[in-house]
Amino acid sequence: MKAEAQKHNQAKIKYGNALLWALPIGIAVLTFWCYHYSLGNQFTNWDDDRFVTVDTFITSFSSANLKQMLFHDVTGDYYNPITILSYALNYHFSGLAPESYYLTNIIIHILNSCLLFFLTLMLLKAMERNGYGSFKWKEWLALFCTLAYAIHPMHVESVSWAAERKDVLYAFFYFAGLIAYIKYITKSEELRVKSNKDALFAPFRSYFLVVGFYLLSLLSKPMAVVFPFSLLAIDVLLKRDKTASVKNIIIEKLPFIVVSVVFSIVTYHLQKLVGAVDDKHLFSFFQRFLFASYSFYMYIVKAIIPVPLSSFYPYPVDSGSSASLPFIFYISPLIALLVASMPLYFSYRSGENNFRITLFGLGFYFFNMVIVSQIIGSGPTIMSDRYSYMCYFGIFFPATCFIYQILEKGGLVKKITTIVASIYLLCLTILCYERTFVWHNSETLWTDVLNKYGQKVPGAYEGLGQYYFYNNDMEKAYSYYREAVYLKVNQILAYHNMGYLMFNRKQYDTALYCYSVVIKMDSANAPAYLDRGNSYFELGMYDLAMKDYRHYAKMNPNSEALLRNMGVTYMSEHQYDSAIICYTHAIQINPANPLYFHCRGVAEFNEGALKPALNDFIQNLNIAPHDSECMFFLSVIYSHMGNSNDAYKYAQMALNARYPVPQAFLGSLKTGSVK
Repeated sequence: MKAEAQKHNQAKIKYGNALLWALPIGIAVLTFWCYHYSLGNQFTNWDDDRFVTVDTFITSFSSANLKQMLFHDVTGDYYNPITILSYALNYHFSGLAPESYYLTNIIIHILNSCLLFFLTLMLLKAMERNGYGSFKWKEWLALFCTLAYAIHPMHVESVSWAAERKDVLYAFFYFAGLIAYIKYITKSEELRVKSNKDALFAPFRSYFLVVGFYLLSLLSKPMAVVFPFSLLAIDVLLKRDKTASVKNIIIEKLPFIVVSVVFSIVTYHLQKLVGAVDDKHLFSFFQRFLFASYSFYMYIVKAIIPVPLSSFYPYPVDSGSSASLPFIFYISPLIALLVASMPLYFSYRSGENNFRITLFGLGFYFFNMVIVSQIIGSGPTIMSDRYSYMCYFGIFFPATCFIYQILEKGGLVKKITTIVASIYLLCLTILCYERTFVWHNSETLWTDVLNKYGQKVPGAYEGLGQYYFYNNDMEKAYSYYREAVYLKVNQILAYHNMGYLMFNRKQYDTALYCYSVVIKMDSANAPAYLDRGNSYFELGMYDLAMKDYRHYAKMNPNSEALLRNMGVTYMSEHQYDSAIICYTHAIQINPANPLYFHCRGVAEFNEGALKPALNDFIQNLNIAPHDSECMFFLSVIYSHMGNSNDAYKYAQMALNARYPVPQAFLGSLKTGSVK
């Protein structure tokens, strides 16, 4: 009997060890399948430029670039050097090939899911040691909790969007830090039992490992500032208030809290500088409180029923509007209060253990989403899918614990619960895979937003206009930019590109309006002055054109486009001496451009300087030997200089090159009557 029992125990251990390998592998395979379509994604025009495609600092590991990446905010967003370094590694090995960046995101997300599996398992085992009773099927419970997280469609935004590398990266170190903290608690408890003394920060190596992971998470994304509150939530779950002094529990969190406060202040001011919290002063505090209440329970709703999803959830009214909010927002504080209090009440009634599980879940969820609540004002949307990436563990872990209590009842209840949980995971799998299609490129992204919200999101029209503009589909670009401008989208690029389209359509008044809006939004936008000057020129407003050109010249005095356009304007006003100065400057910058010699030659000819004009046209022809107009001008100059032979020669050359030489002029050269 003893031998059989021993064999049974050994088989059980082997089975448990096999599951510890097999289940994470299964999680990795299923998660990769759900996200594999993202490997074919393109970069989008929503922040991917700032983080990847136009970020020059990631293009090399030079000392100057490293200094910028490590010690400065290079994205104009917030300080996240670890994330930027990860992009630099991608660039080093694969340049701007999108597949590399998305593969990295997927791999990190899979690693996060595996960490979450072991975190869940460790929490369940620690709960067993702290009076929660025995958890059968721990590995399978951890599997359910992890899959609900790994393949949840709300997390697609964090994984399938290149610019959201910071989400998956900060979560990697965050989860690692939580695992290290549980190990620290376990070892600390063992030391306390051995020494019969509650030692602060002991064991030190384990404690500083937690600190290290926290700092790495913080340097990946400042949202990690709430990490110490997640540690407190774990303390509540594992009943540390019963085994360690509350004073020591608080003191050991102080280093984390001090760092969090500093980072929070810095992050807030950085985001305020780039406009991420600009809208807060346009909404009243009461409105922002209503928005925060609404998003508090809507994230929970979407955790259970993740449809419909959008990459952009607009506010119900425009900022600064006097319009009333929909009724649901006025009762949102009450709904949020009920969502939080009812589980706490019923769990309290059912016993301390259930109360602690509920308190842990709500605490973890609340602290990890409050940093992006609209009380603070975190951007142009009332909520964002990516903000669920960390806080959903606070929903899925307690749910897993309570599902286990239902499963323990056995019989039909167990079967129904297992079937419902399986169907739920199957639905998440399908929805997650389908959601990855939305992030394929800018066209699919913004089309999805328009299909859900239409004119409520003017930026979607701007995003599609930009996509088609840079893909040379100017008709579609014009259509979407026109709608964006009509909706008064607050995007400089939209107005600038619309100005370009209007200019090419010869609608110069509209182009003028668009460039003027750009300058009003950003008075230091040099290209807008140049382009508006061109619009004034086409409308014959030469004085205003020159005023804009001179303004542009202060910012970019060696611009060939500027010198060329100023030269043309001076020519139109018959100020040939000024035109000659502009073209001379242009030739000094680019002596290989025949156009500058040609234009200066025309100006010199009109000034009566025939010899300099002759030299410029000869130089023009040396660079561009097939320039028929240049040949004709040479003919005209030679005729004015009395050289009929060369005048006739160049006239014939121009004619042979298909230049429309007037027959009367050609005939006069034959008779020698033109001078």
